[in-house]
Formats: sequence, structure tokens, C-alpha cells
Amino acid sequence: MILAAIKEYDQLGRDAFLERYGFREARDYFIIHNGRGYDSKAIAGVAYRGVDGHVLRASEFSGGAATVGRVLGHLGFLLGSRQDASPAAAFLEKIRDLDTAVSNGRPKRHQPLTLLWALGRAAHRAERLVPWDVTRAEISALIKEFGLPGDRPTPEYPVLKLTHFGLWTLPDHPEPPRPSGSPPLGWMSRNQPVSGLREWVYELVAEEQAVRSQASAYLLEKYFPDEDQNTLLIRVGLGDIDEEPLPPPDEARTPGRRSATVQRIVRDNALSRLIKTLHDHTCQMCGVRLLLPNGPYAEGAHIRPLGSPHDGYDVAGNLLCLCPNDHVLFDQGAVIVEDDLTVVNRLTGESTGALRTVPGHDIDPQYLTYHRNLY
Repeated sequence: MILAAIKEYDQLGRDAFLERYGFREARDYFIIHNGRGYDSKAIAGVAYRGVDGHVLRASEFSGGAATVGRVLGHLGFLLGSRQDASPAAAFLEKIRDLDTAVSNGRPKRHQPLTLLWALGRAAHRAERLVPWDVTRAEISALIKEFGLPGDRPTPEYPVLKLTHFGLWTLPDHPEPPRPSGSPPLGWMSRNQPVSGLREWVYELVAEEQAVRSQASAYLLEKYFPDEDQNTLLIRVGLGDIDEEPLPPPDEARTPGRRSATVQRIVRDNALSRLIKTLHDHTCQMCGVRLLLPNGPYAEGAHIRPLGSPHDGYDVAGNLLCLCPNDHVLFDQGAVIVEDDLTVVNRLTGESTGALRTVPGHDIDPQYLTYHRNLY
């Protein structure tokens, strides 16, 4: 019924469709279908004629998230807040709008961990819908390891929260309880539902590496700024995919070259690969994108070095995506980056431009300050 209404909308055009059935233009909710946005209340009202033969008038029902949004979501349709939103944009908007509980002024991590777990499964094309005993055990383990101090390992709440938010589904249970109080614990235990990402979300993040990387980077930055982000990526299954090639081996390496190569391999971890994917392997300083016979190549450069005596953190805000030349110049202090992201050649004192940035990767100024003070 919904698809038939969408087909008529396409045939008539937006203005004629809304005028014919007496609906105003939507402001907040649009169905995103095949890359186009459709006024959700109008589509729902027209589709209703398949139920009892007549179109619902706009005054006969509410078009909000709790009514039309909930019904369309349970039917598997993607809703966005802009008519021109793509599925990727709508998904990333939802990631940024997660409604998480707060503990001691910090957002709780149950939903982000659940999503990262699901992103890892999608990246490996594991089954989308998972039995509850498996889901509960695996997400509980993540909450115990990476949750806030004192957090209870209760995956029931994030699963139900994400279901009502439109990113998750319990296909055999169209009316699951709200995620509050103790009833959800008993309900999930009795029903043992299979659950997982909605199909459109799963297919999007399984196919689109860039979208998966943007979502992962945002969740890491927002909810896990003081965790070992590389370890977390590995734990959720995002650490051994999207490998990139290293330069071909040099048979005439000296022991010193071997040592440098070991350092490079250590830096090319899961978090480094995620950052390089976000930048499409393009150097943030010079804009060069190196293309080798077996794929693009860039390097992850820690701003504040890891290990003693610097004790830098392996977090996204402490990483840059650089070409090998600029990586060496940066590591040796020939170039520095100001807090406003201006790149300065220390040998000449001249600016070489602004550091290139992408959504989802914010540089932490504290690390830039440390690097400048180091030299």
C-alpha cells in the first residue's frame, strides 16, 4: 500500500499529489525511498485506502514519530528529517541524535556499544538477525569491558531503545515494550526475540565502507574519548577488515629499515585504518592521494607519539592521515599545526595552508599543543 502511494506520488509530482489529497508539505518527517524523500503523512494517509477503501484526511490522524513514524518504521521504511536526505545521510543523522541516558554527567554507552557490535557484524556479512541469547551474551560482555563504571550489563534496554528509534528490529514482535523500568527484562527473557539492525541499515553499512567508518568514528569520539579505541574496534569486529596494502618489501633492507617498518605496522592498526578510510587515503596536509597497483596508500600519524616518554593515546583525535613525505616531516618537527589547523613550515616560518578535515574526524587541540611544544 505504501509503495503504491509512492508510485502515484512519482507519477503526479509532489505538488499535484498533495493538492489532490489535501495534505500540506511535510516539515519534519520524510520517507526516504530509492534516494528520494516523500511526505510521510501524505503517503500514509493515501496508503490507508488499501485498508478500508478511503484515503484518510490530514485532520483524521497525527503525522508524528509516535504514529506514522512508528508504523512506517515497523514496515521497514526509512524516515529522515529532510526531503533531500539520502539513506546514508538519514542514518548518520540518527547516529548523531541518539537519546542516551546520562550517568554523572557522561552519556551512557549501551546504545553505542550495541551499534558498534552490529556494525562489526555487518562489515563481515554475518547474519543480520541474531538469537537473543547470543545478542545478550555478546553485548553484555562489551558493556562490562567498555561501559562506564558501575554500568549494569543490560542489553535489553539499548535493543528496545534502538528499536523504537527506528534503527533496530524485532521482526516477530511489532509492539515491543518501552525500555524503562523492570518489565522489559522479563519480556525479553520470556520472548527470546531474534533481533538486529533494520534491513536498510544493515545493507547500507555492509555495502558502504565510508558510511560505516563515519558512524564508527562518531561513536568513538562522542562516547569513548578516554578508551583504547583501537582495542574496542577489534573487539567489535571492525579491526581486521578494510586492510590496505603496505609498500612492497625491500630485499636490501638494513636493520634500521626493518625497525622503521615495524613501527609502521604497529601504527597501521584498526583505528588508523578507520581514519584513513574517512579521508579516502588523502593526505590532510598536501592533498595527495597515492595509488599503488593494489590500492590507495596513506599513513596514520600520531600527533602525540605513543609510548614512553610521550604517552600519547590511541584515539581518533590524536591521529592524522598523511602521505609518507608529510608523515616524516611532521614526526621530525619540520612542520607543525596550529590550533586553528594552519600548517606551518618551521624551517621557513610560512604557512602552507589549512589542514584538510572531514566530518566525523575532529583533531583534539591538546595533542597539537603537545607536538608544538615538543619542538
